[in-house]
Amino acid sequence: MIRTLTVAAVAALIAAPAAAQSTRVSLDGKSSAQVQADIAKAAKKVCTQAVVGASFPREMYASCFKHAVKTANVQLGAQSQMAAAQN
Repeated sequence: MIRTLTVAAVAALIAAPAAAQSTRVSLDGKSSAQVQADIAKAAKKVCTQAVVGASFPREMYASCFKHAVKTANVQLGAQSQMAAAQN
């Protein structure tokens, strides 16, 4: 079974009319360090796209990145708990 995690940049953080950006991170066969690196890479990608044209892109990028990584790790924890409960 292929396990994935969605990393999303919420447009509400940016106060722009753009739609939220998201990407998926595969978890199969990866160590937790690899997963964390992939989450950071995905957050960078979606947040870079999300701040295009923003008034304060650096500040908005930092906020977006922090939120995206935190949200992805919450999702990852929830998936880990569900997997443990099934075993």
